[in-house]
Amino acid sequence: MTQDSISPKKPLNVQWQGLIGIGVGILVLVIILGLLRWRRDGLPVDPAELEMSASTPCMVQAISAATVGGKPITYSQLDKLKAQCGQ
Repeated sequence: MTQDSISPKKPLNVQWQGLIGIGVGILVLVIILGLLRWRRDGLPVDPAELEMSASTPCMVQAISAATVGGKPITYSQLDKLKAQCGQ
């Protein structure tokens, strides 16, 4: 092979490299935050936070109905109850 037959690769534009890096960073951040949200939704709510959430009669009734049988409320259930009661 001669020097003329080998064509060097043109490097990727610096702006494109920066945009790709930003895109990958945002994707990683979204994945991490999504995993944290998914983990949070399965955790039981603290009793103190349940007391703070029971600020309206609708929430008091919804929380007492959801805790019948001693089963703890998870954060995802609390979010649904808040949406039902308009909070």
